[in-house]
Amino acid sequence: MLMCNRLALGALAALMTLGPVAVGADDPPPFASATEAYRQGVSALKAGQPEAALAALEYAAKRGVLGAEVKLARAYAAGRDVPKDDAKAFSYFQQIADQQADISPSSPIAKYVAEAFVALGQYYLDGIPALRLAPNPSYAVDLFRHAASYFGNGEAQYRLARLYINGEGVEKDVGLAVNWLATAAKKQHAASQATLGEILWRGQEVRQRRAKGLALIMLAHQNAVASGKEPEWIGDLYQEAVDKSDNGTRKDAEALLPELGGVKAASVLPAAKAKPAEIMMMPAADSAQDTAAPATSAAADAAPLSNGAPPPAAIGLSVGFGATSTAPGGLKP
Repeated sequence: MLMCNRLALGALAALMTLGPVAVGADDPPPFASATEAYRQGVSALKAGQPEAALAALEYAAKRGVLGAEVKLARAYAAGRDVPKDDAKAFSYFQQIADQQADISPSSPIAKYVAEAFVALGQYYLDGIPALRLAPNPSYAVDLFRHAASYFGNGEAQYRLARLYINGEGVEKDVGLAVNWLATAAKKQHAASQATLGEILWRGQEVRQRRAKGLALIMLAHQNAVASGKEPEWIGDLYQEAVDKSDNGTRKDAEALLPELGGVKAASVLPAAKAKPAEIMMMPAADSAQDTAAPATSAAADAAPLSNGAPPPAAIGLSVGFGATSTAPGGLKP
């Protein structure tokens, strides 16, 4: 009996030393390829199977599949399909920005890279307590500016304009703010149209242009409603501006709508050798694998009374988020 006990203990010790028996060097990988893992992850996410989706997408993301990184970043940031986790979302957005900071703005995947820079800019603006990442508005300005200048991203142009209006992270400059808003408004970015329209309609630090301001607010309202998710503040601003404008101003504003571009139409990307969906599924080449703001007429109308600032220039920022870099605030990725 004593010998049996010793054998049993010896076998247990051997198992503890060797680790789980089921995992061995010759075991096949859990997915046929990183691309197949991405496909399975997307399908599982659509089917409401978050655990299976995360396992597959994380497998693909570790092997440099951009689509998986984007899906995970969005999922953790939104907190709808999976529990909200800003630290994880930040990490994935950071990977995208580090890998693709200097990709051509004409690339069909440039919009996803710009989205990552915008998300990172907001995280640096707000801070992330879980990462002990303190707010850093000046660095947020750099991130927004790169997405706004290099990629021409409308959301980044809008957020950068707000920082110039508020003097947050940068010296207050209504002229630069107006130029960025006018550039984004030309892309039919509803929030930019509404903000620029309000500045013109109220005459806030610029020459008042009530008809053009009201026209931009009307267009912002139409674009926001068409998107199916109008922010409350745009709806409230639209109602106030319409109610407080006389018939003549309203007619003049309506006549200006065609000149301002009308409701947002689908954008057309330049021709590319590969479709965005195909590139999104391609693992990064070096990963482990299994087998500027132009001036516009609206900007000119809104030129500040005290300062005719020129449009911002592209800066071509390359952000180092690599393993050897240290982000502002002492955060090591």
